[in-house]
Amino acid sequence: MNGYIFDLDGTLLDSMPFWQKQLDDLLIERGITPPDDLLDRTKTIGLESATGMILQEFHLPDDPALVYQQFERNMAKLYCSVIPLKPGVQQFLDKLAAARVPMAVATATARPLVEQVLQYHNLTDYFQSVLTVAEVGIGKHDPRIFTASAQRLGLPPQQCVVLEDSLKAIRSANTAGFQTIAVYEETNPVEQPALLQEAKVYIHDFRNLLQINEDIFE
Repeated sequence: MNGYIFDLDGTLLDSMPFWQKQLDDLLIERGITPPDDLLDRTKTIGLESATGMILQEFHLPDDPALVYQQFERNMAKLYCSVIPLKPGVQQFLDKLAAARVPMAVATATARPLVEQVLQYHNLTDYFQSVLTVAEVGIGKHDPRIFTASAQRLGLPPQQCVVLEDSLKAIRSANTAGFQTIAVYEETNPVEQPALLQEAKVYIHDFRNLLQINEDIFE
């Protein structure tokens, strides 16, 4: 494989528990018990779309723009203070960079947040492309963000690996011909058996990936 396309939250970053708390608190503060699948239903569509969906579904009168802006402010602080990379991520990126493997980020997170957190972790220069679902106009249930990222790397899908923690994203990448690596995510236990079956490789964290034969980096 010649190129790697990384999801951000839940894949490179151990951030999903923080996103889950943001979404849960939105409903709890309004006297609503959050459904168990709230995070899974929203994490691949982008924060702005997710905010509107939640407010509409639960008939909340809040201004979606204001809720979205508050979420962004909260997460910006967390991204640049307490949210870590997942174990082994830095070492894996260093290995790819040393081998001159082209890399991209394809994420549902808004670009300002992406840029802040990549800069905070000194990762900006690792990636030749950063693309968000807002910029392609559709969530990761559609492979468009992955095909566009591959094009930016100058590679066909068959020569790229997509790394994701979401079953919808793994499935859409598979349909477009990408090789896929599923990354375990503790906030998403229900999808783990299907991810294990449907991704080419399933890892608990990136330290597992570092132990795989060198041909995975080719």
